Amino acid sequence: MLHNFFKNIFKKKSSNKLTKSQYWKKFELVELFDDLFKAETLLKGLIQEDIGGVELQKFTDLFVEELYYIHGDNVPDFTSIMNLFRPNGEWDSFPFLKGDRLGTEIYRRSSRWKRNQGFKMGDKVSLEGEFGVVLNTDNEFCGLICWDTDVENDTEDWRGMFESFQDIGGEIIDPDYKFKFINDDGSKK
Repeated sequence: MLHNFFKNIFKKKSSNKLTKSQYWKKFELVELFDDLFKAETLLKGLIQEDIGGVELQKFTDLFVEELYYIHGDNVPDFTSIMNLFRPNGEWDSFPFLKGDRLGTEIYRRSSRWKRNQGFKMGDKVSLEGEFGVVLNTDNEFCGLICWDTDVENDTEDWRGMFESFQDIGGEIIDPDYKFKFINDDGSKK
């Protein structure tokens, strides 16, 4: 019995934690940077062909400056990129770029990366096939989740544990996701 006790104490525990490369793959970070560099090439090509005029030149300058600013960051903040490529944003303001798949993919990937940097009140989340919403709490830490079930007050406290939440497969999902049993504020339907 004592042998089993020590065996269990020193037994290596398996970890579900994602490696850095697994994390990048999950959130398509390499693909996002590939698309950003494709956009740079496309924009510079359009300018060389004298398409888009001064406005395209200003947009390109702003975009390229932001791209090279975040490219070397350990944890890049894609807020500016996301805003440039959001639907009906600056990218879409150019008729020859509006609806272009490249811009759509950049927005999708950058917004997904941005959403998954920590809990914020109202975030919609997913974990192991369950969906929920991060509730407003009275303190500075977000992470109290109300799950979309028919159970009254089905909440779970993940405050201060965003990394652990992600390590086991949890993620922030599309804000347009529609719940079955709860409203977007966590109240029952």
